[in-house]
Amino acid sequence: MTKRKIIYFSALIIFASMTLISCIETDKTVGTGLIPSDQDIQINIKEFDIPVQMRASDSLQTIFSGSIVIGDYKDSDFGTMKAGSAFQFIPSQKGLTFGENPVAKSFRINIIVSNKSFFYEKDEFIPQNFNVYELTKDLDSTTAYNNSITEDHFGKTPIQTSGNVYFGTDSLVMNLSLDYANKILSLSKEKTDSLELYLKEIKGLYIETDPLPGSIMGGRINIIDPSNIFFILTYRHIDTENSIDKDSTLVFNVSSELPNVNRFTHGSSHLQEELPSDKIFVEGLAGIKPYVDFNLVKNQILSWMSEKSISKERFIIAKAELRLPFEYPEDFTRLTYYPSQLFLASRNRTEGSSLIFYEPIDDLRFTETNGAINRSLKYYSLDISSYVQSLIKDNLTANKKEIFITPILQKTDYYSGTTYYFIQNILYSKAILNGNSSQRKPKLVITYATLPN
Repeated sequence: MTKRKIIYFSALIIFASMTLISCIETDKTVGTGLIPSDQDIQINIKEFDIPVQMRASDSLQTIFSGSIVIGDYKDSDFGTMKAGSAFQFIPSQKGLTFGENPVAKSFRINIIVSNKSFFYEKDEFIPQNFNVYELTKDLDSTTAYNNSITEDHFGKTPIQTSGNVYFGTDSLVMNLSLDYANKILSLSKEKTDSLELYLKEIKGLYIETDPLPGSIMGGRINIIDPSNIFFILTYRHIDTENSIDKDSTLVFNVSSELPNVNRFTHGSSHLQEELPSDKIFVEGLAGIKPYVDFNLVKNQILSWMSEKSISKERFIIAKAELRLPFEYPEDFTRLTYYPSQLFLASRNRTEGSSLIFYEPIDDLRFTETNGAINRSLKYYSLDISSYVQSLIKDNLTANKKEIFITPILQKTDYYSGTTYYFIQNILYSKAILNGNSSQRKPKLVITYATLPN
């Protein structure tokens, strides 16, 4: 046989082999009878309607929030929201001496605005009147919340004298009362040397804005880093050493190590409702929020399990997803101001103290996108699997079952890369979710398995 015929014959054999192999059928039923039917675990899905209420989150913690929040916003649904802030300021150096017979010539506050929050582009540069008041009560551990500061904490008359109109640019400079400046210059060296004694006399300031006049809707929230506020006090005094009149300048700043408390007043309390049927509102800061009593949810699940003769010991949750649907607003650009992430938060009380704080439940930390808005499917998706498992097993304290659904803030440590989660207490936001009677209503979707007996 020639070499050419050998190659041709070999190719025919290979082709025939490939043809035979490609015709072999796979029997996918092989092995299915090896597992007894009473040990075959089935994965199922069960949906529960979630009774969502609306409540105000009035005790939102704002002390040491990292930002000073000042502004106002008028909304057709929420009414008027005002944001003001109380903070302390201190000399930039210790051991101040003011000389003999010091008299203030000018006292200015300089504010650099770090960020702005507004719902409509037209509001980015609207004029706002800033008002500055002298604090009359101390900032201490009792002023931890949004509602800690009341009008009794500051004077009735503003102390700014000019320059208080802010147009939304990068900075604002206001002239403050010379009487207030002279109060600082009257301090003894003992009080300027001691931070504690100084703050007993110069307690700090409270700043807020006037809302837009009349029926005009909208507004702007200004977000300020405390380190971006400083004061310049120029005064005339006698230099006793040289026996001459002299002008001197002092600088004061706001330290992030000192407390500042943001105060939010909301006009949305009329929206509180036990079972809103049409709309459920999510308002930022200390405003109205969805609220769920998970005792009711637990009873609903246990009742269903009883009907199905499923015991707690045999019930295994693969995933529990809370879905909060919404519809596209008429102006779809409003979705920009929906919170990017919502999650469950419990209202806790510090052990051995009367202090209250809101804290996201642990499930949030499983993934950074947990609770993120899904604009394609038009709902927020919250994976609360371990929370629901603990709920069914009675492993939650009473306060852990009384849940607010609130916007979430993420912060990542620059050095360690660790991500921390907090209640969003800086940015103002608005979202409208579907109510309890909507076709696409809030639901808890549980993917589960039942272990064989």
